[in-house]
Amino acid sequence: MRAEVRKHGDVTIISIAGVLHIEETQPFREICKKRFMGEKIVFNMSHASFVGSTGLQSFMEAVKGLDGAGDHGVKVVGLKPEFKRLFASVENARFQYFEELRAAVGAFSRAKTETAAVTPAPQPSARPSTDD
Repeated sequence: MRAEVRKHGDVTIISIAGVLHIEETQPFREICKKRFMGEKIVFNMSHASFVGSTGLQSFMEAVKGLDGAGDHGVKVVGLKPEFKRLFASVENARFQYFEELRAAVGAFSRAKTETAAVTPAPQPSARPSTDD
């Protein structure tokens, strides 16, 4: 497994390539805990290969931890069918799936804009009348 990390504005893109082996996914999970908690994360899985469940379990724990630690949820790009089933089976996850990396990164901006549009404007406070 190879993980390439890059930034696009305030979004961290983690591109995964190769086979997910337990020997690599456990250290990856620890690095994720230390470096990426609370960040806006996009996982690009288009070059990842699925082999055994032990490496995948540790990898999924890392992804679930990142998803649960932030307010943003995790975006995922390029899922092959075998990965889609596994990601879909994770309980309480806010994963969003995209076909293109640009759309996944842009979803963070749209979510911020939609939240701002939905947030009501503060109402002026009513002062009690002092006329007696």
